Amino acid sequence: EIARNMETRMAAVEARLAALEGGKPGTPAAAAAAGGAAAAPFVKAFDELVAEFFAPVEQGAKVCGPDVEKSVAAFKEALAAQRDMLVVASSSRQPFDVNLQKVLKPTSDLMGKVDTLKDRRSKQFNHLAMLAEGVQCLGWVCVEKTPISFLSDTMPGSEMYGNKVVMEFKNTDDAAQADFAKAFKQFLLELQKYVKAHHTTGLAWNPNGGTGYAGSAGPPPPPAPPQG
Repeated sequence: EIARNMETRMAAVEARLAALEGGKPGTPAAAAAAGGAAAAPFVKAFDELVAEFFAPVEQGAKVCGPDVEKSVAAFKEALAAQRDMLVVASSSRQPFDVNLQKVLKPTSDLMGKVDTLKDRRSKQFNHLAMLAEGVQCLGWVCVEKTPISFLSDTMPGSEMYGNKVVMEFKNTDDAAQADFAKAFKQFLLELQKYVKAHHTTGLAWNPNGGTGYAGSAGPPPPPAPPQG
């Protein structure tokens, strides 16, 4: 469901914004952008968010078993992809009608990866479902004007499964698993604070930035007149 929801949002974005040339993480253009804009305040704040609040999630996963560790690793990959996208936004003007799909796709794909790791056969299903629901929060970048409301609406799904983990493991010898769920909830809350502080009305593009994507200098040209 997470992957389908994200695909729906991505399709809506694609109708307005199409492929960012060279923006995919790992390409030379992305590396150049990262080198030139990594110090942007909201990129630095994102780094601090991950370092301070996702690191405890990674550490906590180690006591929850390999299924959870694998899902958390995929979540971390999604965060890295989102950071690459933020670097591009920090150095680029907001495009007209084209040019965002490719830079969003790596995050979307990795969100789907976390979702596919939600295995009902796993003894840690509630942990995996908590992460799978929570990764949908990274879809805030697709939401114009109301990303805070999007996060408020999306987080409870993850919290529901997190509460199940807490109830199962609190006051037991495995209470560290309850702490893991609490740490993840705190990360999502801090993500919401981050978005509120830096992207209140949507992803913050740089109005004085470059236009390293095709068609970004203005609206697309009108259609050619009919032949004959």
